[in-house]
Amino acid sequence: MRRINLYASIIAIAIVSTLFSCVDSDKNFYDSSYRMPNPMGDDFVAPDGFNWSMTASTTVNVEADNEDAQYYSLVEVLDANPFSTSDYNVLAKGTAKPGQAFSQEVIYPQSITYLYIRKTDPRGRVSVNALAVGDKQEDLSVRTAKALKAGTRSNEIPEKYPEETYDTTGAIELVGGADWNQSSQHLESGKKYIIKDKFSGAINNTGAYLNNGNCTIFIEGEWTPSQDRMHNANIVVLKNGKINILKSLLIADNSTLTIQSGGSLVGDNLNLTTKILMKNFGTIIVNSMTQLNTGSILYNAPKATITVAGKSVNSWEQAVYTMGAIYNFGEITVQEGVLKINSQDTTCFFYNGDGAVINTPTFIMGGIGTNDGTINTLKITNNGGGNPTFTNNCSLYAKESFDFKGTSGKIIMNKGILAGGIEGDNFIAIPSFVCGNSGSTFELNDGSMIKAKIISIPGTTIKAGTEGTRSLLKATESISTGSEAYFGGNLDIECPEGKFIGASQNYLGYTMEKSVAQYSPNGSKTIITSCSETTEVPDPGTDPKDPQFPIELEDNHEYSYLFEHQWPLYGDYDMNDIVMTIKKRKISTIKNKVKEFQMDIELSAVGATKKIGAAIMFDEVLANDITKAVEINDTQAQSFNLNDKNIESGQKYVVIPLFDDAHKALGRDQYIQINTISDHSSNVKEVKTISFTISFNEPTVSADAFNINKLNIFIITGGNGTNRREIHVAGYQPTQLADMSSFGGNDDDSSISAKKYYLSKENLAWGIIVPTNFKWPLEYVNIKTAYNQFNNWVTSGGTGNKNWWNDWDETKVFQTNKN
Repeated sequence: MRRINLYASIIAIAIVSTLFSCVDSDKNFYDSSYRMPNPMGDDFVAPDGFNWSMTASTTVNVEADNEDAQYYSLVEVLDANPFSTSDYNVLAKGTAKPGQAFSQEVIYPQSITYLYIRKTDPRGRVSVNALAVGDKQEDLSVRTAKALKAGTRSNEIPEKYPEETYDTTGAIELVGGADWNQSSQHLESGKKYIIKDKFSGAINNTGAYLNNGNCTIFIEGEWTPSQDRMHNANIVVLKNGKINILKSLLIADNSTLTIQSGGSLVGDNLNLTTKILMKNFGTIIVNSMTQLNTGSILYNAPKATITVAGKSVNSWEQAVYTMGAIYNFGEITVQEGVLKINSQDTTCFFYNGDGAVINTPTFIMGGIGTNDGTINTLKITNNGGGNPTFTNNCSLYAKESFDFKGTSGKIIMNKGILAGGIEGDNFIAIPSFVCGNSGSTFELNDGSMIKAKIISIPGTTIKAGTEGTRSLLKATESISTGSEAYFGGNLDIECPEGKFIGASQNYLGYTMEKSVAQYSPNGSKTIITSCSETTEVPDPGTDPKDPQFPIELEDNHEYSYLFEHQWPLYGDYDMNDIVMTIKKRKISTIKNKVKEFQMDIELSAVGATKKIGAAIMFDEVLANDITKAVEINDTQAQSFNLNDKNIESGQKYVVIPLFDDAHKALGRDQYIQINTISDHSSNVKEVKTISFTISFNEPTVSADAFNINKLNIFIITGGNGTNRREIHVAGYQPTQLADMSSFGGNDDDSSISAKKYYLSKENLAWGIIVPTNFKWPLEYVNIKTAYNQFNNWVTSGGTGNKNWWNDWDETKVFQTNKN
């Protein structure tokens, strides 16, 4: 009984196999009106125009700009950024030199939004440019048009105040000690007073006595104020005069304070409040300077010095709406604490002039400012907020860190340097450069540079001008973009390879215009020169030479070819009747013409139960182009009619046989399923690899002719010879030996006149190419069942689920269910 049941089961399996793997009878091929049910469902139709391609193409043109015009640069097109990852494929490779551009059609997966152009110039220097394709192409063209021109300024340079001379004739002398009180002699508006010796008495100059006007006080000797506040006074420290502040002095209410060259102000705390003008042509040494409020100006003239030994120099103290201005043309030194700009009102403006120097431990950049001189700091920050607009046209140094968080401000650099400082004749890098908010913008014009060890810029825009010298963003250790960063204009980026880090492995994390070039550290050819004539000199490279010819491109990216064998009738759509995988392509070129082409293709599975052969046609290589015999290893094709070049006779284009019996090629004498049923006795571990080499005596054929989209791999059913039944990948043309009488019959909708090949009346395909080492469905399992996203990819016309092959059911594919 067990034997009978077992025999019955075998018969049942055979019947099911017949129903799902082959047509009822071959006679149906000759009845062109016979239709099979749609294997994808009665309502399943692929959109018109959908070509089943999982790759896209673009022509990449690269001009060589190397100064050694007689030599060639090496050009490579990559599918990922080599500065971000080592997991990338070289899609095309060739040469360019001035007057001889590199131009090739490049094939890439449709899910890719960027290609990367890597150039190695004759001196061995490597650069990488991003080329937006697919979804990003429109965005690139729009944003490129908005790139800055070099040399723009956001703020006007304030005028220098001249040092005036003063007439003290008729000035009333103020005399007396600390216990002296001039209450009986009130200072009057419009009158002049003078301190000729030492004076420490109280001065009563309230507005009530001055009728809101100002008096003038000249200091020829030494004044030690006994009060903490002065109102409505124009105070002038003459060339040998001195103010000595014991505790604190507040200058208020429309007063002015002028210190002539040779004069000085020293002491504890100097406060300047609303609408105060302070002009320093001499020397100021105080512990702190605060409350530079609304409408006030602190002017430090050329050769004048201000030293704050204690806390800070501030443009605000009480609230964010208070404002002031600092115009420095001399030297300001803050020994401890901060120098802070904290308002965006136009009356609050910071300016550090040409040749001027500011030294401060911390520079809080929160308002409007321009630097035409040198600012030396340990830390530059926006204190966690504020939206500064700051223009740096010279040297801005932060020895420890640059930290902008929670800001959407703008920093504009015109031939400006933002670095850690200068050591010897070299710029040193800021240890940490952080800008952590979407909306921040850095504009680098005309040879500007940011140099730091570690750069973190999530959501930040860094763009250079489109005119003048290229600018440089230089990271000696790493760059992290986090969320969407943007790079544009004539910008060079230096960073160690593998250390340009996006948001995640599956999210690029940045947008990069084609004009932006990436280099290894010190690899940019741009010479950056600061206003102090310090230069960032690039690596000069080696002596110039051509790359080694022939140029070899070994592409190990795998492409799987899946076929249903019952054309012009539908099959069961498990897409495993024949499974072949291109494992390797190697192209050797001389001046972008092919010297040699090698390919390895693997026969992996046969779900069909009849004899099937296969061959490859090169759709853009004429048979007459072959001048040397094709070398084929261990040929599995005996029934093809080959000429002395080992290509098929009677063909316009080159056709190379792969095998004429798939089962025998895999070592089986019976026509049974191989590697499509779990734990089947016919399965094989050793698949068959067919290798061949095409060589040319004289390179004349373009490398484009050997692109993956020009490799027309097809299968042959029902025997070889003329008028044979060929089944090609959707959209690929038949050979001259194909029987095309079935075009338009049964389920097929092919048309020679419309150049529509091997697509059904529902626009389904009998052959597809998947750009990966594909896990094919088990026997009798429809591909849309094994791959959940396949259905949507097809019905969307290829716009949705572009990586559908990454989502499979492990119970329904052969590779995870061999046993």
